[in-house]
Amino acid sequence: MSALHNFPTDLPRNPETISFGALVVARAWKYNGLPHWVVPGFYLGEDEFGHWLHQPAGSLVARPGAAHLAQTHALCLIPHEGSWVATLYEDPREDFDVYIDLSHAIGWRPLSQESWEVNSVDMDLDVIQSRSRGTFLDDEDEFEEHGTSMQYPEELKDKIRAASEQLLTAVRGDEAPFSHAHRQYWLEKAGQLRNS
Repeated sequence: MSALHNFPTDLPRNPETISFGALVVARAWKYNGLPHWVVPGFYLGEDEFGHWLHQPAGSLVARPGAAHLAQTHALCLIPHEGSWVATLYEDPREDFDVYIDLSHAIGWRPLSQESWEVNSVDMDLDVIQSRSRGTFLDDEDEFEEHGTSMQYPEELKDKIRAASEQLLTAVRGDEAPFSHAHRQYWLEKAGQLRNS
């Protein structure tokens, strides 16, 4: 644990070998050390972009003071490198198609019974591809506000801003791993997991 914050730091960026279907809990924090969203999922595998999880409909998605059951299936991509975590939605009835959380201090640690936890610090900015609103950068006001109140280092702010611009370009350009063509393989793996 960090001496300054409550979230775990210096965790390995990539995990050891994980079995197909293993439980992986995605746990986000805020920079001031307070807990943020927790979303369970199941491990699908990895490719050149990162580790893919299946987050099934009906899963409990919770943070302090808020909770809901996921309405649709989703894929979660934890990249090998980079300052983000992406959620890619399967159901065309879901308005979100791509939702990327700009993130810091991404790291993995094992839990009991061959399950894993992947931790990250949510840095407010989100790159969103919405079926109704197009592709845009969200929560810039929150980023500026928290940058002051939580004392984000200037170097970290610059890194997150640069990453958000790169991600906007990639999503608008329908580039892998965010394209439907790339995610199709992982949707099929998720289907295998649900049917096993």
